[in-house]
Amino acid sequence: MTGLSNNSRSMRHHPTRRVGGEFPLRLLLCILFGTLFCVPSPSFGLSSAPPKGSAKTATIANLRYYGSPEQNRLIFDLLRPVKYTQLHTSDPDQVVINLSNAVLGRIAKRKLDEHKLPTEIEIKQAGARRVQVVLNMEEMTGLKVHTLLKPYRLVVDYVPKRIGAAVVQPKITLPPVSRQITELQRQARLDIDTIVLDAGHGGKDPGAIGRTGLTEKAVVLDVALRLRELLQDRLGKKVLMTRATDTFIELDDRAKFANEHKADLFVSIHINSHPSRNVHGIELYHFGIASDRRAMEVAARENGDNIDRARDLVDMIKADLALSKRIEESQNLAWETKLAIVNVVGTAYNLDDHGVKTAPFYVLRYTAMPSILAELSFISNSGDEKLLRASSYRKKMAEALFEGIRNYLNSVQVASAR
Repeated sequence: MTGLSNNSRSMRHHPTRRVGGEFPLRLLLCILFGTLFCVPSPSFGLSSAPPKGSAKTATIANLRYYGSPEQNRLIFDLLRPVKYTQLHTSDPDQVVINLSNAVLGRIAKRKLDEHKLPTEIEIKQAGARRVQVVLNMEEMTGLKVHTLLKPYRLVVDYVPKRIGAAVVQPKITLPPVSRQITELQRQARLDIDTIVLDAGHGGKDPGAIGRTGLTEKAVVLDVALRLRELLQDRLGKKVLMTRATDTFIELDDRAKFANEHKADLFVSIHINSHPSRNVHGIELYHFGIASDRRAMEVAARENGDNIDRARDLVDMIKADLALSKRIEESQNLAWETKLAIVNVVGTAYNLDDHGVKTAPFYVLRYTAMPSILAELSFISNSGDEKLLRASSYRKKMAEALFEGIRNYLNSVQVASAR
């Protein structure tokens, strides 16, 4: 258990100063000489007026959670700095974090109502201007709490204790299509007309290769072509593809293609690989700082580079605040797509859900629109490779991707009609 953060230390309550004989003397002087000696000093503790600016309330605009076997992270997106205290109790074994002068914003409340956090975390509005976070220490270790600036954030990092078991993921439910979003977000999604599909690898670059010789480039192209047909026929969208044949396209050319055609959405389709052949299932990514080392390794592999170069992109993320809005929309699209795959494919096949993660993918960094990268299966797993060879499985994956995109669009279209 880590100690209190700097913010926590600053909020410790010191014992009240004993003024001993000071008060009778001050009272006597006050009686004898009037108000000259009756002005209370700050150290005397008689003034109850708060310091200037202390009454300003910090709104928690959003809650973001990222999970992995190595580390879980909970991020509070704040509109202004916040002060907090941190208390560890032994019975029950939990850490209670109190955020003073803080309120939950609309989006944060919605995520709590939709149970989008793991069970070891409880967040509530405990008072008019106090938000309380309760962490069950029986389910976690290595707790670290710290703040970040520009933008303001409170970050809670911890390691799940169930090593080797599946990380607790947010409850898998399709979000209601009438969710509330900002007017700018609503209008942006209503205006979506052009979608670019990016089938990974191609030509001289086969991508990941299965034990029986199945290549990633062949599978993702087939899925992308099926998805294009669904988007055109059922939604009437303009769909462009970075490649429609077995050709090699550089990563920067893929992003350039999407930008030049003023695409509104960018969906990159890939097949995963893992050193352990037992790992199978799906992962969805949007651009950002890697949520764990595994995410960094996946990004490095898809970037065709080493992990050090992937880390270089992290510095660019931190410096580019203009990315924040696009990353938020990309995250929403990634979640909608992940949930759709779980509900469409997971009901028919054995599917492990590895969640939504962030990583510095090159092809996502340089696109100027909301963008995601979908890792549909692990070709390194014999069971997944067998499924990927089946036309019925590829069709199901294409339908799931379509449902995710449609849910992302419909969530706004329904809300706008209210």
